[in-house]
Formats: sequence, structure tokens, C-alpha cells
Amino acid sequence: MPVPNGLTWSLRKIWHSRDMVMQDGNFDQFTYAGKFKINKMYKCLLDTGGHVAWKRIICNSHATPKAAFIVCLALHKRLPTKDRLRGWGINIAGLCELCQAADESLEHLFFYCSFSKEVWGGVLMHMEVNRSVMQWDLEVQWCSVKSRSTKPADTRRSIAFAETVYALWLQRNAKIFKNKTDYVDCIIRRILFIVACRCE
Repeated sequence: MPVPNGLTWSLRKIWHSRDMVMQDGNFDQFTYAGKFKINKMYKCLLDTGGHVAWKRIICNSHATPKAAFIVCLALHKRLPTKDRLRGWGINIAGLCELCQAADESLEHLFFYCSFSKEVWGGVLMHMEVNRSVMQWDLEVQWCSVKSRSTKPADTRRSIAFAETVYALWLQRNAKIFKNKTDYVDCIIRRILFIVACRCE
């Protein structure tokens, strides 16, 4: 049947799918024992994306929804850090507000900045993780492994990662917009309290 003019958006999408099926063969490939199987057609038309190692940090997260959302933005490199804002042509100072020692970028803010490193180091110590604070990519790899596990300790560590990222983002914004930050010990206690509440 030829494609008629004046179709709605949904019908145009259906016709587009028909053309995709016809390029791969025909509708006979979706029949089994003489019956049409829509799940076979769905799997054929479904775009297969690449494997994302950190997906369970978001999908399996028991962190607060706000923390999971900010971590999702951070993992997609969509947080409006100063290096991104300057890339958009916004005329702002590029220094990190938390440490005033280097330009703010995602990699610097989480967990390379001295302030962030101190907060994350304190959280790791209370989580009984005996290692030094690593850079953003390595911390994401570490958390990806922990988020796959169902052990209570690993669940706490996965929540702690998300809540720490969220807490640091809040501190960064508070410093920019209100010119104040909380004490490191206070931030750590707040993160640990949320972790304890979310694990119950």
C-alpha cells in the first residue's frame, strides 16, 4: 500500500518501521507456526545501544532520587560545571569555588578538588574502605563494581557515592550563590545519616 498524504506523526512512524522491516527482509521472518509474533518484530526494530558499565549506579541505586538524578547528569557529563559554561560562551571565572586552586571541571570537582577529596576520604573511612581517593573515572569504575553486588556493605558504598556527589554539588552551588559552605565533618555526617536511612 502506498503511503498516503496527511498522516499523523504516529502513523508516519509506523510506516517508517514498515520500510525498515522491508529492508531487512519481509514480515515472514516474524512468523512462527503460521502466527505473527510481535515480540520478534519489536526486537528487530529495537535499537541496540552499547554496554554502559555504570548503569547499575543509577538503576540499582537506593540513593535519594535527587542524588540519583545529579549522578546521572554527572555520568553523562551534563552538569553545568564552569568549563562547560565557558564553552557555551558565558563569561565567568573558571576557578573551582570549593578549593580556589584549579579550574572547575567535572573531573576536578569530583573528587580531585582538595575539599571534595577531604569529604570523600571521610566518607570512605566511615565506610571502612582503606584506600586513597581516586580521580572521577576511577571512582566511577569502583562504584560500578560495588553497585552490581547485593551485599549490604556494597549497597551502602554505592549509596554513599551518589549522596557524596550530590552533597558536593550542593556545596559548590551554595558557595557560588550564597557564598557559604558547611564544615566537612557536618557534610560527612549528613551523608552517613542518609546512607543509614536508605539502607533500612
